[in-house]
Amino acid sequence: MDFDGVNSIVCDAEEADWLDVSYSERNYVQSQPTKASKKGASRFKGGKALKVAAIALLCAALLAALLFVDGQFAKDVFNTAKAAYSATVFDNSTQQQVSTASIAIPSNADLLGVEDGLATFGGGKAAVSFSAGQVVAATEDSVTVALNDTTKVVYGNLTTVFVNAGDNVSANTLLAKYQGQFTVAVSVADAVVDVIADETQLTWSV
Repeated sequence: MDFDGVNSIVCDAEEADWLDVSYSERNYVQSQPTKASKKGASRFKGGKALKVAAIALLCAALLAALLFVDGQFAKDVFNTAKAAYSATVFDNSTQQQVSTASIAIPSNADLLGVEDGLATFGGGKAAVSFSAGQVVAATEDSVTVALNDTTKVVYGNLTTVFVNAGDNVSANTLLAKYQGQFTVAVSVADAVVDVIADETQLTWSV
């Protein structure tokens, strides 16, 4: 027998079988990672889509919250501005309704103090009229001079009175004498009002 030929054929067959098996195994081994990588890619794509959707939802919720907060903020600002405007208008109307009046203090009268709407003066013995008007009442120790229909000045703590009811007086007209000190009160609509006094004038609200 030609053993060399047989051996050659057997060797060739073995080599061919080894090549087929090796090639098949190589193809099989390579195909598995390819499939796995495709699955991984698909999963990655799905996870990315979920993340994008979650971020979009979060942004939408945040935007809605911002709109709500901004709306509430605008409402609060509007209410504050409205209240401030109303307060300003109210204050202006109050200031327009309140006015003041004043009379000059004669040079011979020294202000000693003001308490409970009553101003006390000293500095001599003669009490003179602070302003022009008409004497509407005169007693042993007081003189009342009307400045107009509603406002009167009452001079008190006098010792000797020189005027009578019905007399018209001007500023600095001698009204009476006093000892030590005399008082001055202002009444508006027959109610004594608080006065503010300094060295030159008496002021009150009307």
